[in-house]
Parts: sequence; structure tokens; C-alpha cells
Amino acid sequence: MAELIHPTDPSRLQWQMTMGEFLDQAAARSPDKVWLHWSNQRITYAGFQEGTKKAAGLFKSLGVGRGDTVCVFLPNGPEFLTCWFGLARLGALCVPINTAYKRDEAAYLVENAGAKMLIAHESLMEVAEALHQGMSTLEHYVRVGADTPEGWLDFSGALAKAQPVAELPGVVPQDGSMLVYTSGTTGRPKGVIVTHEMYVASGQGFATWTQATENDNFFTCLPLFHANAQYYSTMGSLAAGASIIMDGSVRRSSGSKWVPAGPPLLTSSA
Repeated sequence: MAELIHPTDPSRLQWQMTMGEFLDQAAARSPDKVWLHWSNQRITYAGFQEGTKKAAGLFKSLGVGRGDTVCVFLPNGPEFLTCWFGLARLGALCVPINTAYKRDEAAYLVENAGAKMLIAHESLMEVAEALHQGMSTLEHYVRVGADTPEGWLDFSGALAKAQPVAELPGVVPQDGSMLVYTSGTTGRPKGVIVTHEMYVASGQGFATWTQATENDNFFTCLPLFHANAQYYSTMGSLAAGASIIMDGSVRRSSGSKWVPAGPPLLTSSA
């Protein structure tokens, strides 16, 4: 089993790290190793690290800060991961929206979370545009895709121009990283705050239970808006210094056909 990442401060418990600190240590250990296999592209630990810093800089420039909530309406892909870790560097909470949700279901999450921003994929714009019309809390709308309609900010273009931010002072392991809405209960979904250290602990635990090493590849076809792919595939691979192979298909909101996802961000050689 690979040696797990530990806090630089020996007085802290093993899992008492922020997401930014955890990723930075993983990248320092294996900067040129491919972490994410997505479509026919490869994204290294260092490449992903830099992308999250630029995402943090972009979101900070839009007024997002510690404790703010941002709804992420994205299928699997590097953009979801980059947004999640970028928000974590600011102490903000990522609020994932199930990509099968329609307008009313998605609107409830946006309103209940008090989201400041919506980040949506081009394949989900039918629902996203409906949210654009009447959500009182939303201040910014960011689109991931080729064409950007009026009123939306192009994520790729804005990310390329952003100034990197490592991590805001004051972000601590006990801060929330994700606001995940539950299913399988009566009534409306209920938001559950998952802290930085909870994600780190789950990744370290999974890497330990599976005896994973840096030579292993983790595969997931599960959606990133669900806790399983977050806790185990994402955090477990980072903890072990392993690689993650992610299915990059997108289900169009207007039908059931699967289509290939678009080109990822911050890639090294294919």
C-alpha cells in the first residue's frame, strides 16, 4: 500500500487537512504522473492542481468567498472536479445538481442552498436557461461548452485568463466543501454539509481498505454529483497517488442518447 499523505503539522490528526492542502501534497509527491484519464486525454497531478488554483482565482474575482454556495450542474468530466476543488480553496461550498433533474427539482436546490452562482454544461441548457429566468439568489451564470449565450460567462475562456489562488487564509479542515442533497427520504431532498476533513478521511480510508498503490487505476462510471464517486474514486485515488479512469459520457437532458463529452481542460500529452 502507498504511504498516505499526512498534514505538515504533526499536532494534527492524519485526516485534518483542507482539500487544497491535500491536493497540493499529492501533486508535490507525483507532479508529472497522470491522475485523470478522461476520454482520450491525460491530466497530470500538477495540471489538475494548477487548474483548481485558476478556478479559485476565477471564482474569487466573481465575488465568491468562504461560506458561499455555488450550484454545479455538470456531468462527469474535469470541469466538475476543477470547480469543486477550486471552490474548496476559497472555503466555498459546491452544490451538485443531479443531471437528470428538470426545472422544478433543480430550482428547489438552488433556492434552498441560497446559491450565488450556477455553473451549467451546454448539454443541460434547457433546464439551466429556465433557472436563468427566475432565481433570486443567483448573481452569476457560467456555461461549460462551445457557445455561450447572452447573460452567461464562458468557463474555459474565463479560466484561461484567471489569476491562480492557492488557498484563502482562514480555510480550515472543518469547513464545508460540498452541500450534497439526499435522496430516498420523504418530502424534499435535504442538504448535508460534507467537510474537507470528511473527504480526506474517506479517501485515506478507502486507499487503506483496498491496499491501493500508486500503480493502481481506479475506474468510475458513477456520477460525480453522487457521494460514492466523490469519496472513493476521487479522494481514494489522490490519497494513494493512483490514477482515476472516468467515463466521460453525457446524457442529453432532452433524451436518453449518450454522446461523447467535449475536450477536457488542462491536459498533458494524449
